[in-house]
Amino acid sequence: MRVLKSLLAPALLAVLLGGCGGSTRVESYAPNRIVVFGDELSLIGTNGSKYSVNALKADAVSLDCATYPVWPQVVADGYGMVFSECNPTAVASPAGVMKASVGATVADVVAAVSAFQASSTFTPQTLVTVMAGQHDILNAYKAYDAGTLSRALALSQVSVAGKALGALVNNVANQGSGGRVLYSTPPNLGYSPFAAAELVRTSDADRVTLLKELTLAFTAALRLEVINDGRYAALITADELTISMSDPTKMVSYALTNIVDQVCTVALPNCTTATMAAGAAGVGTAYLWADAQHPGVSFQSRVGLAALNRARNNPF
Repeated sequence: MRVLKSLLAPALLAVLLGGCGGSTRVESYAPNRIVVFGDELSLIGTNGSKYSVNALKADAVSLDCATYPVWPQVVADGYGMVFSECNPTAVASPAGVMKASVGATVADVVAAVSAFQASSTFTPQTLVTVMAGQHDILNAYKAYDAGTLSRALALSQVSVAGKALGALVNNVANQGSGGRVLYSTPPNLGYSPFAAAELVRTSDADRVTLLKELTLAFTAALRLEVINDGRYAALITADELTISMSDPTKMVSYALTNIVDQVCTVALPNCTTATMAAGAAGVGTAYLWADAQHPGVSFQSRVGLAALNRARNNPF
């Protein structure tokens, strides 16, 4: 799989690896399958498309789904696994199971896990990835904007969702009897083009602050709820990565040329390297944001590399 070639510098990697338990590894972890839950930030479509920039093959028409992977693909590739949604080498029995869905809230992810457990079992050799919360944050923000939720109730609503996702991580891990879980916080939408557009639309700088606070409330509740045992679950702090990658002084470190605009000129998941803004100069990794609410290729790769580092170094 073709991902970012440069290794994460130690300081940058530390941004992503939350203080989530851990002890000395005794032997290498070797999962026999990977199961993905979450929203479209973790999704590979049935045609190999992603909610990011999609690379094209030499014919400039067909999708090259192995290039510009979403973060669970990076993890799967690290263990020699693929998904049926992106299986360019025709592996006979792909070990990757894709259960992420577009627009999924925490409640949707809880339901997806329950449906999966009705016919299958998580074992210690099942590596499970989870990233959710972005749509809970957006729904709470939209309700505040519509006047149907106060600020306090919007913050409370996302906190409840964060706690529910934490409980789900605990359920999947099942104190060591279940799967091994890589769970990620959502990106911080307070630094997104969407937040910037809301500032312009409302002339209210507090809208940006609210999006940041909603993200913080969700992630704080999530982290507080998960049992802090690195043998069973590992945290990737994608919200903090968003903040770090949005720092103008770090653009060179992240090989970014734009941290404020979206690179895609068409709606996701139809964006390809042929439909990017001229400023990207044909480089899919140059912009932080794919569209107004979804981080792009560089973010996905870095989250994936950090998650793989967790799986390899936590005492799973």
